[in-house]
Amino acid sequence: MINGILFDFPYYTYGILFVVAYLAGLWLFRHNNNRLGLAMPDLIDLSLTACISSIVGARIAYIVLFPQYFSSFRDYLAIHEGGLVFYGGLLAFIISMALFCRVKELSFRQVFDLLAPSAALGHAIGRLGCLTNHCCYGAPTTCCQIYRLPDDPPGLFRHPTQLYESIFLVLLMLVLNRLLTKVYSRPIRQIGLATGTYLALYAIFRFAIEFIRADNRGGFYTALALSPSQIIALILLLCSTALIAYAIRYPVDTRGTTDEQS
Repeated sequence: MINGILFDFPYYTYGILFVVAYLAGLWLFRHNNNRLGLAMPDLIDLSLTACISSIVGARIAYIVLFPQYFSSFRDYLAIHEGGLVFYGGLLAFIISMALFCRVKELSFRQVFDLLAPSAALGHAIGRLGCLTNHCCYGAPTTCCQIYRLPDDPPGLFRHPTQLYESIFLVLLMLVLNRLLTKVYSRPIRQIGLATGTYLALYAIFRFAIEFIRADNRGGFYTALALSPSQIIALILLLCSTALIAYAIRYPVDTRGTTDEQS
């Protein structure tokens, strides 16, 4: 969706906010590494791997769930118009970062911990792009009369679910930053706890907010009328709970090791 013309050139608020989200997440990752005194991975390699993989994964997931929206090759590439599925990007991001850490001989649990607040911050900014692009919108409501779609009839308002999620993710980012400080200020660290907390809390929130989403929720529904995102959220909650339990049960003694080895 073209949001305006500046100096005879169109600009896309969705795309601009995506770049802002990327840069903000990168800044926060670097800031957390520095303040916690941890070794810094190569930021160029890490950021490019994370950015490219998440975009590709999010777009592929959208194409799989909504094939009816694509009629040409150009449509597949038009991400400036929206059409990214977070869970697809998350899965591709996890796989690419695991491979990145293996190649660079880094602790993947530690890298994921440091990336968790950045992911929450970037996602929060990205949801504002959804708000301006009028995607991921909520169901009609009478209790929150601040948001409506351009084609909605007069007097009809919707839940600004994009804004709800953005606010939640900012709060989650703050929680994760505090958790990082607590975990990495000690020589014996529950590495992976921040990652598990991020995934678990987001899965719970996403499962709940799906009930007031009104956009097309994907290609299938279960007998319980759950959306694909809710099914993924349940699976993610189970996996993240297991990760939290593992991090607590098997803390890592970092005395005598480097940050890359922990």
